[in-house]
Amino acid sequence: MTTPSTSSKENVEAGLELPPLHFDVSLTTLAKDVAGTRDIYPIHHDREFARSNGARDIFLNTMWYQGFLGRYVTDWAGSNSFVRKLGFDMRGTNCPGDRLTAHGKVQRVYREDGRALADLDVRIDNQHQQDTVVARITVELG
Repeated sequence: MTTPSTSSKENVEAGLELPPLHFDVSLTTLAKDVAGTRDIYPIHHDREFARSNGARDIFLNTMWYQGFLGRYVTDWAGSNSFVRKLGFDMRGTNCPGDRLTAHGKVQRVYREDGRALADLDVRIDNQHQQDTVVARITVELG
């Protein structure tokens, strides 16, 4: 996994592109995902079940994306940052063998209740599809 560099809140402005984050999904990723989130629905661990239900293969679940998106943003914004809002749409599946790339862009920087905040648009692509996940995130800059 390639980790983006942290950012200083002094140089964050609308239009700034976050560095990409790459992640290679493996069977081990899915095993940890299912075990860690206790999401034992077969579509996340049983390949035959997933394929018989129209999926390309077993695929990552909602909670995995919550963690991945949070990590992407806080790795960029720094250890003193905090995700204040996170909303996302899953528009495609990410399966073992996929190479994910997270991309982000700052949409707005502002102050609210004494906090320095940034609204971000983030997307996750794989080699088969762009925008498998599209997120709107507000991060407090530390």
